[in-house]
Parts: sequence; structure tokens; C-alpha cells
Amino acid sequence: MRRRGVLKGAALLAALGPAAGFAQAFGNQESSFPIPPRDRLEQGPFDIDQDEGWLTALFTTPSEKPLRNPGLGLVGYSWEESGPSLAARAGRETLEQHVENISSLPFVDVLYIRCDWRNVQSRPGRLDLDPVWKLTLDAAKSRGLRVAFRVQLSSPVFQPEQIALPEFLRSRIPMVKIGRIPEHGNSEYVEPRYDHPEF
Repeated sequence: MRRRGVLKGAALLAALGPAAGFAQAFGNQESSFPIPPRDRLEQGPFDIDQDEGWLTALFTTPSEKPLRNPGLGLVGYSWEESGPSLAARAGRETLEQHVENISSLPFVDVLYIRCDWRNVQSRPGRLDLDPVWKLTLDAAKSRGLRVAFRVQLSSPVFQPEQIALPEFLRSRIPMVKIGRIPEHGNSEYVEPRYDHPEF
């Protein structure tokens, strides 16, 4: 009878051993509701196989003409983190000319806007979209293009001078330091506390 109990206990310890090692490697992730802040952001590991995003979903037949690629295709940036084209930023073309030029390229399938959260909201409860949004949507409609966009919650491009959060939230959401910015001395990259209630 005791032999069976000893064997069950040994099997249980063997099963719990890897779990204890995982907890030591990745920290104690215990939580209760609401989730208490931790000293690090959840950083994975996130395997590519988690959503099978690498699978080929569609094949097309060869063509001599440009083939519109539904939902994907070649992307023309009407706005990226730093703004519109270099020529528009330098004043050599207007924003309207930039969007017209990029949307008229025969190989562009999708017009794309990539901006920070601070670029679309400057006050609570209201979106304040830049004129590039209307210009992009109008150009896409007139040329039969698709529009894609990403509103980034974080971007390392402007750190440490700016972060992606709107000004009205910066003092209300704690930031987590995630590592040094090589070309900025002792400055560190920061990420917002995504699990904070204000977020």
C-alpha cells in the first residue's frame, strides 16, 4: 500500500519539476483580478505556428498585366511614422500631390496609413484625424484601391523625445523601461503598461 503512495508522489514531483523550472525562467506570473502590474511586459515566446500565418492561401495564374492582389498586394504609404513623403515634408510637394502621386502608381494595390495613437486622438472620447485620412480614402475610392492602416500603440522611431500615446494619457499610464537606446546615451526605450486600467 505504501509503495503505491510513494510511486504516486514521485510521479507527481516529476510532473511538477518542469513547471517549477518554467516559473523560475519566466518569473512568477500569478495573477488575480484585476491583474496586478508586473515589472516586465508579456513578451512571449510567441511561435509562428500559433496562428499558421505562414501558410499559402491562394495561387494565381501568370499574367502579363498587373494583377490586383485582394487584401494584400503592393502597398503605397500615404503616411508612415514620420509623415508623408520626403518631398512633402520638405515642402517640394503638397500632401494632396503626395497622395495623388502614390495612388496613381500602376503597381500599388493598397494605400497604407501608419501612424501613432497620438496622431489620431488628442482628447478623450474623440478622434482627430489628420487630413491625410480623407485624402487617402478619396484616392482609394476613385482608383478602386484598398486602404489599410495601423494605429501604433508604441513606436521606437521617436523615442526618447516622443512616445505614441496621446498627450492627455501620458501622465495616467505608467511606462515600463525595456532597454537602452544605443544612439541616445543612457536613454531607454519605454512601453506603456498595456494592462493598466487607463490604457
